[in-house]
Amino acid sequence: MSKHADIMSGLAAKHEVLLPLLTDRPLHYLDLPFHGNVGDLLIMNGTLRFFEKYRLNVARLGMYFNYSPQWAEQQDVIVFHGGGNFGDIYGPFQAFRERIIAALPRNRIVIMPQTIHFADPAKFQACCALLSAHPDLHICVRDQRSAALARQMTPHVYLLPDMAHQLWPIERAAAPTRPVLYLRRRDSEAQAGALDQQGNTFDWEDLIGKNWGFFLPQVAERSMYHAQRLGINKPFANLEGQWWIGQARRFIARSVALFSQYERVESDRLHAHILSSLLSIPNRISDNSYGKNSNYIAEWTHGSELLELVPPPRAAAAGGAA
Repeated sequence: MSKHADIMSGLAAKHEVLLPLLTDRPLHYLDLPFHGNVGDLLIMNGTLRFFEKYRLNVARLGMYFNYSPQWAEQQDVIVFHGGGNFGDIYGPFQAFRERIIAALPRNRIVIMPQTIHFADPAKFQACCALLSAHPDLHICVRDQRSAALARQMTPHVYLLPDMAHQLWPIERAAAPTRPVLYLRRRDSEAQAGALDQQGNTFDWEDLIGKNWGFFLPQVAERSMYHAQRLGINKPFANLEGQWWIGQARRFIARSVALFSQYERVESDRLHAHILSSLLSIPNRISDNSYGKNSNYIAEWTHGSELLELVPPPRAAAAGGAA
């Protein structure tokens, strides 16, 4: 077995530390990613694989717009989706998480592996004040910087890899026929000058198509939000979640098929690195705007012979201490 395979197998096993928190209790898996970011869809699929592998009881699925805390019984464990939306970059998801935690002080809360980032110190302090009041809050984080922040919110902090590692290994869909796939962020996490720009770059939104990426999710989200307001959403929330999981797995299969065509991947997205690693494809990775990729790689995957981490641009490196 290669060093890369050893690393990947070991990462998938680390999540077992969570089993005492989740076993023999109904789980409400919340904040399912209802959008076209394939990284989040990989996390969701890996989380579901983890639940299935250990026969955990997922009683309810919920997205940030179609779940009510009134549906939780005291014995239910609230499990929040992991990823990189813990902080003040993605406001609606953070607001949903804080609202549910505040509303359910007697339920166990488990936040699956996250990267935590706050640009506004006041928002960070407000989050700490709210979360530290919960007596049974467990936060999983993907890097040491996030762990230091999480310890100001709860004593129950777990340093764990991304849940997408539960999908290891994924077989290539075909033999590669092209040299390099360039995947670049186009959102607020993009870092200018991180990688040489190429003419044939793309981002996840290109993979899923504009209709799915913009129009249909907005329509579905609004319709489900109004259904909740009318008090008729509870019977359909799980069906909505299951439907979306099926769609998400199609997007993942499309991503695997695309990555499989290439001998190498270059990207500034963390899950381009993780998906490449799951497929055992060599990958060259630069950082996002606040160090998420480099911190993750330093903690979990730096020893892989398939990985090359691009040094930060000079300007970013000079100002990085802030």
